[in-house]
Amino acid sequence: LIVQPINHKFDHSYVIQSIKDHPTRFKGMLLHDPALSETDAIARVEDLCLKGFVGVRFNPYLWPKRESGGWESMSTGAGLAVYKRCAELHMPVGIMCFQ
Repeated sequence: LIVQPINHKFDHSYVIQSIKDHPTRFKGMLLHDPALSETDAIARVEDLCLKGFVGVRFNPYLWPKRESGGWESMSTGAGLAVYKRCAELHMPVGIMCFQ
């Protein structure tokens, strides 16, 4: 399993190419972009699922910061939509728990 590296942010081309070059060896775990709309976020999950990605990673520190401190919730809006779609696709969702 190749987990999308944080330094590549939301450009999944490296992992896509690795899966394409070695389809029996590698699968991918994409990094969810919290800036996407619900529709675009679900479309990205579905597209990358077809390209060999089998899981989604959420990084809470990529969500917008609240003025009162902390970050926006991952379980609303596009985050919730992605959680639900992942359940339907039987794709695990991982949480990166550190900055």
